Amino acid sequence: MPDIIISNATILTMNPARQIIQDGWISVTGNLIDGIGEGNYMGPAPAVEHINGHHGVLMPGMISTHQHVIDSLIRGGLEVDRGLFDWLVNVYYAGTSAYTPDDCAIAAKLNVSEAISSGVTTITDNWGVNNGDDPIRVNECAQATIEMYKTTGIRMMFARMFSDTFPDYWGPLVGALLQKVPGIVLNPATLVEPTEDALTRIEALMNQHHGSENGRISVCPGPILPQTVTPQGHLGSLALAEQFDTIVALHHCESETDARIFRESGPGLSCTDYLNCIGGLHPRLLGSHCVHLDDRDIRYFKVHDCKISHCPSSNMFLASGIAPVPKFLAAGLTVGLGTDDTNTNSNISILTEMRNAALVQKGHLRDAGAMTAEKVLEMATIDGARAIGLQDQIGSLEVGKKADIVLFNTNRPWWYPRHHLPSVIVYQAHADDVRTVLIDGQVILRNRELSFLPNADRRDFFEAAQAASAAIVERAGMQALANRGWQSLSRV
Repeated sequence: MPDIIISNATILTMNPARQIIQDGWISVTGNLIDGIGEGNYMGPAPAVEHINGHHGVLMPGMISTHQHVIDSLIRGGLEVDRGLFDWLVNVYYAGTSAYTPDDCAIAAKLNVSEAISSGVTTITDNWGVNNGDDPIRVNECAQATIEMYKTTGIRMMFARMFSDTFPDYWGPLVGALLQKVPGIVLNPATLVEPTEDALTRIEALMNQHHGSENGRISVCPGPILPQTVTPQGHLGSLALAEQFDTIVALHHCESETDARIFRESGPGLSCTDYLNCIGGLHPRLLGSHCVHLDDRDIRYFKVHDCKISHCPSSNMFLASGIAPVPKFLAAGLTVGLGTDDTNTNSNISILTEMRNAALVQKGHLRDAGAMTAEKVLEMATIDGARAIGLQDQIGSLEVGKKADIVLFNTNRPWWYPRHHLPSVIVYQAHADDVRTVLIDGQVILRNRELSFLPNADRRDFFEAAQAASAAIVERAGMQALANRGWQSLSRV
């Protein structure tokens, strides 16, 4: 006897045949899909619930392969009109330095609420709060974040970030950028922590939380950048990933400055070539952004089966450039989608990323067929699962896979006419069309109401989040960002 039946819906399976069932049903027992069929469900009555799809669309839960979840409390206009390094110094580093464990819990709940409400069921969270600052505070912040994830029901890959070196050539750049926002409270020395300390702390989190909540919570190493992590840090991260059978989450070649300054002032190699030299390229490596990869870099990624997280909205938001995704795909690389930092996007919808991923390549390459709706749907589901090593568990609706399922309400004008379902989802669907979400067989969003944040509690929670953000702005000296005034021409 199944626990849950969902019927009366069109099913976009994303299975190997990319089957679409026009009128079908799915049965769930425990946390697994145990049946998928066409027509009316004729089996035994479910033990828990029969959900009527109301002629909507069922698809696999969407996967954000690169996100910075707790940074939700430093968005809202603080982050706009800045390039990567300006934003990194004056918004991200300064803001997260002022976080408390309570702030982390509030931010995680806020972010996950938005993500699940838009159909995201799995997130890779590149997490950090200036890890060289205070080890006790950092651990308390990490614990508060992970415990909130357990409460919300999200499927989470917690990538604890670290840097264990600060390149000499970064000093003048960071020093100059800090002068742009008088009052910012940031000590660059807090941006790094000793290699062994970082790896030991990550391993402790992995021992405590990796595989918890019936496998819903994973933990992995998150070396921040090739140039801010020593060879020992990179190889130690890979060793931990091997030990715990998980991934390594790395930011890679995100901006032109990032890529150019490493080649010109560092070892004289591209970031990718450098990683290849030290043995840092590996099938477990998930490189996020990869905007400035050349043909040689792409070949290295292919040879080592490295994965890529594409973050089109963030790359446009920070003016970092446009990743050569069609080249990645032509080379046979696995590419997922990510929303990146909440405050380099201001949006946590993979639906938005799908649309932007398709449109930006069409415009940039002047080729209307450069990216299809089908491919970006794969990137948001099964390819995203493959990018984080979970393709056998999630990413498609198949018997035996985890019951991570999204039900769309299609009783809205923008869903019609409907002739080609992938195109309709990518170009016409809205985030608030997501009506019901199951994660690991549990109903987390029901008729637009979250199980962990009832509608009656929303206003009080949102006001608490606003108050927490205001306090962070005060402690971090970010008032100038909040009081930027009207700028028809950017002064940033």
